[in-house]
Amino acid sequence: MSRFSLRATALAAALMSMPLSACVAQVSESQFIRPVPGGTLTAEALGAAAPSYTLTRHSIASADGAKLHAVYLRQPGAKATVVYFGGNGYTIERFGTSTAALFAPLGVDVLIADHRGYGLSEGTPTAAALEADGLAVFDYLIGLRSVDPVRIVLHGQSLGSFTAGNVAANRPAAGVVLESSITTIEEWVEAQTAGMPVKVKIDDTLKGRGNLSKMSAIDEPLLLLVGGSDKTTPSRFSEALYAASSLPPERKLLKIVDGAGHNDVLTKPEAATTYAEFLRLMIR
Repeated sequence: MSRFSLRATALAAALMSMPLSACVAQVSESQFIRPVPGGTLTAEALGAAAPSYTLTRHSIASADGAKLHAVYLRQPGAKATVVYFGGNGYTIERFGTSTAALFAPLGVDVLIADHRGYGLSEGTPTAAALEADGLAVFDYLIGLRSVDPVRIVLHGQSLGSFTAGNVAANRPAAGVVLESSITTIEEWVEAQTAGMPVKVKIDDTLKGRGNLSKMSAIDEPLLLLVGGSDKTTPSRFSEALYAASSLPPERKLLKIVDGAGHNDVLTKPEAATTYAEFLRLMIR
């Protein structure tokens, strides 16, 4: 999984291109959320990447009526279902095969939905809408009678971790995985713009976004994953989230993966081993 993030590069480039005399820079949702159109995952591509999975396609109605495109990947003997929320730029067509290849060895089913405005999903993406859509995706999965809530793992990467954290704070699940996450947009922007000769103003719709405010409400077992070489969402953000969690130590784990950057955490054997152990402890 690669090439999707919180758009740190785009933000930094925009700010650095301003004249040195500029005093104020406005940070808006459009600098963080940039829809990428696309198609879907084919059975042929899935079969080549993860032949143990079978594929069904789903249309999930959001709260405002937008239809979200999703795929449900299932394999015999799966012990849990991972609801996966990708980062910025993630679409099922572009990265569904790599996601399937990473999760298949873990013995889990996977439900992936394109963010609104991304891939084949309808709607205009905003930070608030993405969070609401996560609840719609979760509730849809619960509506499938074969899925037990105590075997659902919520996993969000980068921008998708905002969605996963919000769902975990508002719905019961077996566990939550926050990969390459942050505390708040304000703290993240401050880190990204350190040393730049600008004063940054953040749109009200972005203020407080992130997972810091969710930590007290997440009571599921928690796994925080982050690359040791991640320059987009450095490990200090995940360390702060771990410290802010009210869970006892035996119900939360922070794993800083040596040699991993922002988008390749799960490709590292160390992360896969940690994930497998987390599943064993969580799903009885």
